[in-house]
Amino acid sequence: MNAASFIDFRTPAAGFDQPLAMWHACHERVARMNNMLQRLVDYLKSHAVDKDAQVTAASVRRYFEEAAPRHHEDEEIDLFPRLQEKLRQQSSGPAAEHIGAAIQALLTDHDEMHALWTTLRAQLLQVEAGENPGFDDAQVMLFVTRYRAHIEIEESEIGPALKRLLNDEDLRQIGEGMARRRGVDWAEISGKLGRG
Repeated sequence: MNAASFIDFRTPAAGFDQPLAMWHACHERVARMNNMLQRLVDYLKSHAVDKDAQVTAASVRRYFEEAAPRHHEDEEIDLFPRLQEKLRQQSSGPAAEHIGAAIQALLTDHDEMHALWTTLRAQLLQVEAGENPGFDDAQVMLFVTRYRAHIEIEESEIGPALKRLLNDEDLRQIGEGMARRRGVDWAEISGKLGRG
C-alpha cells in the first residue's frame, strides 16, 4: 500500500464563485476516500499496520471529519433550502414533489451516515496508533454503498435541478456561504474576481 499524500481539505478543488462545480468536486473526493478506505481494510486483512496504512487511515479520517461535514452543511444550509424555495416559486406537480422527497431522503442519509462514521472513525484512529482494529467488512461496505447511493441521487436528480433553477445571484450567495463556513473572506475573493 502506498502512503497517501497530504491532502488539504480546507480548500476545495473548484472556486467559491462556482459553487456547483465545488459541490461536484466534493463528490469526487468522497468517492476517492471511500476507495482508499476499502483498500486500507483489504490491505490490513493480510498485512500488519505500517506507516503507509497509518497515513492512509489519517487521510480518510481527516476527510470525513473536516471536509465531509462542511459539504453536508453546504447542502443543508444553502443548496437544499434554496432549491426547495425555487421549486415552490417556479414548479409544482410530481417533478417538484419528487425532488422534495429526494431532498428529505438525503437529509436522513446525512444523519445515518454520521452514525456509521462514528464507529469507523474510532477504528481509523486505532490504525493511526499502529493497531489493527479488525474492521467489520459489512459495516465498511454499508458506509461506502450508502455514500455511493447518496451521491448518485445528488448527481442525477438534485444537480440538474440546481443548474436549471438557480440564477447567478443564488449561486453568488451560495458561494459566499460556502466560503464563510471554511473561514474564507468573501470580500477578498470577490475583489480578485472583480465583483462586489
